[in-house]
Amino acid sequence: MSRFARGLSALALAVFLGSTGVSRSQDATTIKLGPSGILEISRGEAAVGMVELSAHGAGWTHAPQKEAKAEVSDLPDKAGKQFIGTLAVPKTEGGTIRYIQTVKPLSQGVQIDYDLTMSKDMKVSGLQFSLYLPVEAYAGKEVLIPQVRDDPKLVGLPKEQQKGKFQLWSGQGAKIELAKGKPEAVTIELRAATDVVVQDLRQWEQPVFEVRFPAIMQDPGREVKAGERFHLDLTVTFATPVRVEGP
Repeated sequence: MSRFARGLSALALAVFLGSTGVSRSQDATTIKLGPSGILEISRGEAAVGMVELSAHGAGWTHAPQKEAKAEVSDLPDKAGKQFIGTLAVPKTEGGTIRYIQTVKPLSQGVQIDYDLTMSKDMKVSGLQFSLYLPVEAYAGKEVLIPQVRDDPKLVGLPKEQQKGKFQLWSGQGAKIELAKGKPEAVTIELRAATDVVVQDLRQWEQPVFEVRFPAIMQDPGREVKAGERFHLDLTVTFATPVRVEGP
């Protein structure tokens, strides 16, 4: 598997795709918060997305948030949820990433913040959050990425897998619009322009598209120091009202 395409764990993929289907109505969007901080997004009975923090140790060994341990609490005035967790990074002799994640509901979406701290000196190949989209719901749709000084980038999500081509686009952006103007539309906005990678993971028997926002994506890896910190934040909004559930 390519270093860029290592994404969903088998368990997370099974949970995510368990109810995948194309929604026939504009039901309210539901975001279910998992115990580690993963966001599973559905509309009606159809799974339409998942947001997950993850990392890669040396050799692009994957550390999915699904396997992390976290304590969950309400934010003041019950304005949302806070997850304080630890993500073990493979091949680092016990290295971990401590994360504090907050999720605040908006009328048609959520605001998500990640504060990440490295536990020790170690080599990390990847550190990112990703939005995963089921092929069944998004194949044939387009991703619009506005540019500051150039025309917007328009990336098609192919209906058929393009053999040997998994990375559909990479560049920078502060706003990403998927299926704009359609009931399944999703918009991601960040505080400032950052790296963005759009991928088709069907080559690895994962029937999802991935929109990845990497803080680190480096081969053979980046040396990070104990106590080094990273901050990631975004808002995710939808075409319909949003209901946030659990844990």
